[in-house]
Amino acid sequence: MCAVVKKIIYGKELIRKKIVTINTILPNDKYILLKGVVYSPQGQPLPGSAIDIIQINSNVNPPLEKNIGVTFTVEDGSYGVPLLWGKGYSYKIIAYTPA
Repeated sequence: MCAVVKKIIYGKELIRKKIVTINTILPNDKYILLKGVVYSPQGQPLPGSAIDIIQINSNVNPPLEKNIGVTFTVEDGSYGVPLLWGKGYSYKIIAYTPA
């Protein structure tokens, strides 16, 4: 069985706040698949957007940030990346629009 957690962050919210934090409880799986779609403020999908993924390990003091890597959106603006999930881990996801 697969649990699905869905949160939509609208472009207007990102433009207004610049940073949006989402807290959620996920299943006790070792890995999760983070999927998303990047849209322009006008609601158009943005293919070729870069998604920078940073893992934050709060099991150590001070918390350790580690750049996991970058992925890119495909034609419909979507992306997906598997992430290690466990107690004390969180992720910072930064989207960059294509040039």
